[in-house]
Order: sequence, then C-alpha cells, then structure tokens
Amino acid sequence: MSETDAIRFPVAGMTCGSCVNRIVRGVRRLDGVTKVSVDLRAETATVHRDPTRVSNAALAAAVAGAGYAAGVTAAVVVPHEERPGLLDRLLHRETIRGPLT
Repeated sequence: MSETDAIRFPVAGMTCGSCVNRIVRGVRRLDGVTKVSVDLRAETATVHRDPTRVSNAALAAAVAGAGYAAGVTAAVVVPHEERPGLLDRLLHRETIRGPLT
C-alpha cells in the first residue's frame, strides 16, 4: 500500500452545510482518497489521499464538479503532528468539557 498524505486547501463559494456535503461527496468518490473534511467557517478542505493516485488537479476538478472553486495552488501538506488520533481527540475534549463520565 502506498504512503498517504493530507493536504489542506481553500475552497470558495460555500455558504451552508449542504455545500460542505456536496464537496465531501464529490471528493470522496476519487479513487485513492481515504478521508475528506471540509470546514465551512475556515473555507478549507482537508483531504487524506494517496498522492500517486490523486493529483491536486483531480481534487480541483472534483470540487469544481460540485460547483465550487478549489485553490489547490495554495495547498499545504498537513504535518502528521496536526492529525491527532481518536485517543488524542477524546483526551482533548476532556480538558475542554471536563471528565467523561
């Protein structure tokens, strides 16, 4: 299996949760994409993908196919440290909300 990476890039034209869902569905269909998250407030998409199978141009085309503009020329690779695992996320929630009971 090939190494995956995660990239984050701006997406223009989103106004609501339906916009987010359309982008997620469009990008998720690409062979080689393992995870997609779209942040409406930050107007960004983060895509975990196999870069040998999914190019930035393919991502831009998928976002455009959903009706939005992807700024893949401004894409940045998300360092592994920024991608917390489930346990890290749960522990972080505990510090915000208090102990889980």
